[in-house]
Amino acid sequence: MKPFSWLRAVFFVVFAASLVGNFFALGYVFNSQRDAPAMSVLAEGAFSAYPEEVRVEFRRLLRENRPRTVEALRKLREARGQLASVAKSSPLNEVEVEKAMRDVRTATDALQRLMQELLLNALQNTDRARSSS
Repeated sequence: MKPFSWLRAVFFVVFAASLVGNFFALGYVFNSQRDAPAMSVLAEGAFSAYPEEVRVEFRRLLRENRPRTVEALRKLREARGQLASVAKSSPLNEVEVEKAMRDVRTATDALQRLMQELLLNALQNTDRARSSS
């Protein structure tokens, strides 16, 4: 049995504290990614030119359609990840890269169509609300 070493004890405590900190940090990141409104970032950045009432309605529709939006974002992320993976391969397989690029375009288009559908709904809802007032 080796003699007790303060250096080992300090190292162990620092290591344990680091692990605990990393777990909390990962939990925070995963929780904030899941709960943080990625859709709000989309809404604020892309739709800042619209009146406030349209943006409020759009954010409401995003919350209502969160599963669809999250799924569209997930598919886009996966397609981009696949493209990055294929692009790193050696030797470069151009056919696979082109297919992965098509998949990214398809996922991007699906997300864009969803955002435009929600924007149209927001515009229609706010127009109806103004007309009925």
